[in-house]
Amino acid sequence: MFAATMLLMGLGLAASVMLAIASKIFYLWEDPRIERVEEALLGANCGGCGHAGCAAAAEAVVAGKAKVDVCAAGGFEIAQDVAAVMGMAVEEKEPEIAKPGCYYGVQDADLQYTYVGVMDCRAAVLLYGGSKECHIGCLGLGTCVRACPFGALSMGEDNLPVVDKQRCTSCGVCAEVCPKSIIMVTSAAKRIISDYRVSECTAPCQRTCPAEIDIPEYIRQILNGDYLGAVRVIKEKNPFPLVCGWLCPAPCESECRRNLIDEPVTINALKKFVANYERDTGERAEYYLPPASGKKIAVIGGGVEGLTAAYYLRRLGHQPKVFEATGKLGGILRYVITEDRLPRDVLEWDISGIMEIGVEAETGKTLGKDFTFGSLLDEGFEMVLLTTGGWDSRQIMRGKAWDEQAIPGTHLLLDFLLTASRGGIKPGELGEKAVIVGGGKTASRAANICLNKGAKEVTVIFPYSKEKAEFYHIDLRELRRDNVTIIFSSVPVELRGDGDRLTEIVIRRESEARGLYEEQDLNIPLDHLIVGSGRFPEMLFVKVEEETGESLENKHKWKTAAISGVFPVEADKGILAVAEAGRPTDLTGVVLAVRRGRKIVRAIHLYTSGENIAPETGVITEENEKRLQTVREIVNAEVLAFPRKNTDNRFTLTGEETQVEARRCLSCGLICYKKRIEILGPPPPPRPALLEHIDEESDQEGIKVPGYRGSGSK
Repeated sequence: MFAATMLLMGLGLAASVMLAIASKIFYLWEDPRIERVEEALLGANCGGCGHAGCAAAAEAVVAGKAKVDVCAAGGFEIAQDVAAVMGMAVEEKEPEIAKPGCYYGVQDADLQYTYVGVMDCRAAVLLYGGSKECHIGCLGLGTCVRACPFGALSMGEDNLPVVDKQRCTSCGVCAEVCPKSIIMVTSAAKRIISDYRVSECTAPCQRTCPAEIDIPEYIRQILNGDYLGAVRVIKEKNPFPLVCGWLCPAPCESECRRNLIDEPVTINALKKFVANYERDTGERAEYYLPPASGKKIAVIGGGVEGLTAAYYLRRLGHQPKVFEATGKLGGILRYVITEDRLPRDVLEWDISGIMEIGVEAETGKTLGKDFTFGSLLDEGFEMVLLTTGGWDSRQIMRGKAWDEQAIPGTHLLLDFLLTASRGGIKPGELGEKAVIVGGGKTASRAANICLNKGAKEVTVIFPYSKEKAEFYHIDLRELRRDNVTIIFSSVPVELRGDGDRLTEIVIRRESEARGLYEEQDLNIPLDHLIVGSGRFPEMLFVKVEEETGESLENKHKWKTAAISGVFPVEADKGILAVAEAGRPTDLTGVVLAVRRGRKIVRAIHLYTSGENIAPETGVITEENEKRLQTVREIVNAEVLAFPRKNTDNRFTLTGEETQVEARRCLSCGLICYKKRIEILGPPPPPRPALLEHIDEESDQEGIKVPGYRGSGSK
């Protein structure tokens, strides 16, 4: 008995020693922060963060593979708790909400078959893509509703998911389980920097709008009597709703499907009405403004494009400051367009709306004269955005174009030749190395001037091949001389400088075999750059950083960021490519300038986020669906009798007319639309004369919704 007991004790002791040794050999240390982070997380294990539960998310945060705000469902408070554990800071972001992108249930849509099977959208989509004719339409089987861990979704009467904004935590589970990808977790900030995609249900008017405004949505807001809500939707894409109400030629109306029935919905008049409502009530449409990020960005140019960029930079949390060379903001809108075409109080209202959200501005300040790149960097600006306007904006500038250089050591070819013809270029002023980009036939003349003024090396860069240059009748013999180098099939992709001096240009050469630009770049030192275009393109100048990420001390080295990468047409044309926003007399140019300003902000956002500046994939092109065979099934809605003889653009709708006109909207999607239109009550009688209408409106005593009678110009 004793021997057996001792044997068992010996075996136990040996086993414990072996376990102790094994625990030391196979010991796996776990960071104590993992448990603390997991305790700080929401604990819902919803999977909205993309990890297999909160424990996996905590491990990813501690390992640096996920951000401290990984828990989308927990919101900003949870992110703060996690950041406290990690000893990090977190910035507050705009809350995101799930948004279904389908507007017609199965009962209202065109069907290709009746589905009988497992009541799950993921199962139904396996059968020929689902029962709907529309390949991106909601199937209405409620998979997203059952998947939502917070009960924020329900199926509405139209058999479409309805989001409870108070319960939605933006976890994204509904978007993940939807096989048609019609649900997006979005916010105003996301919509500002995004374009419409082919996978989204968009109406023809949306796809045609140069500013990409969500037209059906703001018309829905009008029908609900929420006029400020309509303005809020418009300002997600266009900060000049009232100005565009006066100037926009409304290409969206030419694509309106009501054209196939009677007449298009007067989309621009509806926009002008709600913009007038905002001004007349003096109550601005409210939207989320994030706390200032501390990133100061200088915007050079206070025209449409510059003000648009500044507006959306502020809405994304940055601190923009506009520098305008003239005495007032507005650019072409103020100094070229006549006041009877655009009243100045209309312009002032939209500009004040931009300034009121925190955009700063200084007028009477010219880049190259009153301040320079170096001085802006001294003031703490991290970036300088150049938006000096189209070639016609030069007509409102006064001063010496040669002396006031927008970009250090850089001039337009036109200014260069004019100044040279007047004897305004001094010997040695161009330095020893000059580069000419483009210029066509006049490049040889510019090269000769550079050599005569003391340049020892001149490089001429053409974006096309030698054969094309000869086809364009460019006399290459004039350029083939000592100290002149010709580079074909190349585009500039970057400029570099130090303070107020341009030091280098980087070009990318085209592969003769593939017709594509090679990734290998060529750096060319220079003292002066001559650009063969009518104006400077939009450019972003940023501080150069060392490999450590720290900005260079006591130096102001800078380079350009290729913001043209967000424009599909210009992505391969280099940083000096210019795309004019419409013809000089084309009022669409104003709206196109708004679009470019907003897209430039997307490029800046990508750059500050450390992402590659590139066009979005799958975006909608100019091709639009123009016919719908069954559209004639609609019951005709009576068209408002607008006065046609008087084309005074002070004309605007009344509140009653706005409601009637908004009901004419078919609420189109890609395929679906309203098959019946209900008109509540007779339309108002036609008005005899426009001027009489304006006089009547000027004496109104108060504002009523929805019977508010909109005003024209005050």
